[in-house]
Amino acid sequence: MTTLEPKAAFLHVIDSHRWLAASGCAWNLVGQHATSGTKTEAERLLPDVEVMIRDCLLLHARSLVKFYKNVSHRNTDILLSDFGFLAPNTSLTRRLEDFDQAIEVHLLHLTDWRDFDYRSLHATGRNAKRNRPDWNRDASLIVELIFETLDHISGQSGPWQQPFKALHAACTSRYQDKSFPWPTQLSEKSDVEHYLKSIGL
Repeated sequence: MTTLEPKAAFLHVIDSHRWLAASGCAWNLVGQHATSGTKTEAERLLPDVEVMIRDCLLLHARSLVKFYKNVSHRNTDILLSDFGFLAPNTSLTRRLEDFDQAIEVHLLHLTDWRDFDYRSLHATGRNAKRNRPDWNRDASLIVELIFETLDHISGQSGPWQQPFKALHAACTSRYQDKSFPWPTQLSEKSDVEHYLKSIGL
């Protein structure tokens, strides 16, 4: 459980969701399977932009997987329970879990498990989860899974239901439409604080 007040912690929850939505939208435009001219132009202007966007997406996804798993490793971790919500259902939790260690191995530290031959030789039993996903295929899946989890959570009643519903609506709109203007009440610290105060938080 975080040592921050929930109102202060919510700013960081917004931040990770917002940039997951933005990077997910960008991935749809320039990722491996994008078909628009945007991909060609983006690669001309910024070589390897596809990898940068995918890695940004995965980093924000990883922080949110930890948030939704609702398991603290240190007393500064911001968790779902800080807002009075119950953990996601077992099906969602298992699907999130599948991506947790995979992103860690892919991005967060250099390890033997990045090597295909090493994984093939050692990925048995509990270590079988170390097999690497096809990120070009699965990047969009993890974004959609996190927003599905956010939707599920925001269906729970409680004082934080309204802000989480607003966050879900903003995320899905931004993910689907690059021109969607991010809501003011979910932007700057003062605007978020004013919004939360206006709904009694």
